[in-house]
Amino acid sequence: MIKMNKRFYNFQKQKIELRESEVHIWNFDLDKISSLMIQFEKILSDNELIRANKFHFDIDKVRFICSRGLLRLLLGIYTGISSRGIKFIFNEYGKPSLIEAQNNFELHFNLSHSKNFMSVGFAKNVLIGIDVELMKPLKDHLRIAKRFFSNSEIEQLNSLPSEKILEGFYTCWTAKEAVIKLSGKGLSYPLKEFDVEVKDLSISESYRYNVTLKTRPENLIIEVFRLNETLYGACAVDKDNLEFVHYYLDGEDVTDLSFLINKITTDDES
Repeated sequence: MIKMNKRFYNFQKQKIELRESEVHIWNFDLDKISSLMIQFEKILSDNELIRANKFHFDIDKVRFICSRGLLRLLLGIYTGISSRGIKFIFNEYGKPSLIEAQNNFELHFNLSHSKNFMSVGFAKNVLIGIDVELMKPLKDHLRIAKRFFSNSEIEQLNSLPSEKILEGFYTCWTAKEAVIKLSGKGLSYPLKEFDVEVKDLSISESYRYNVTLKTRPENLIIEVFRLNETLYGACAVDKDNLEFVHYYLDGEDVTDLSFLINKITTDDES
């Protein structure tokens, strides 16, 4: 086990650079920035606003707008393109990517939500998949494991103390989700076709390992991490020897984000 590699970032004072040797993972509590919803709406596309208005509950609408706004904000920083002008294409399973004309840097990204939490990963010239899951009591987690986990994973899970099995379940589930999200095929990808490692994690700890896929030629690298008492995540990439960096807003200050959104919208209008 190792400590998560954390960096705190201030949009007004720092310039961010994504090196080819790095994977950047941004972690947000969307409810802490919900006051910026109206500002985020200004940089969303018409289709995204239509999707937002289809949510039945206001809290889901707010979280969607904030998450899409954050994604556009960060993509604008990494590409130098106006956040409002970012355009997506989607594969047949719904995985988004930048249109070719806007992706001179071969930037890949993937996003995951669980309730009010969001994680989004970025890498250059590397396929990436990410998953974040809020741990909740599951009466049938062992039945789920038998259905979706490999024999090796079930053995690892059963080797844990009984009070740690649910936590182990989430280190396994997030890793498997990250792999299939990297593949871009969603749950159509056979979950029992590869083995991940099941471990007990403390808060702010992570661990990495290689995964060999039976149906793909390359090996994957996975980092599994625990963000807080009930939040687990995993990120998968198809290249070795990369540094995983977890980014957070400096002090989670919404003023910093508000400043950046205002700057973007002002620049677009000038």
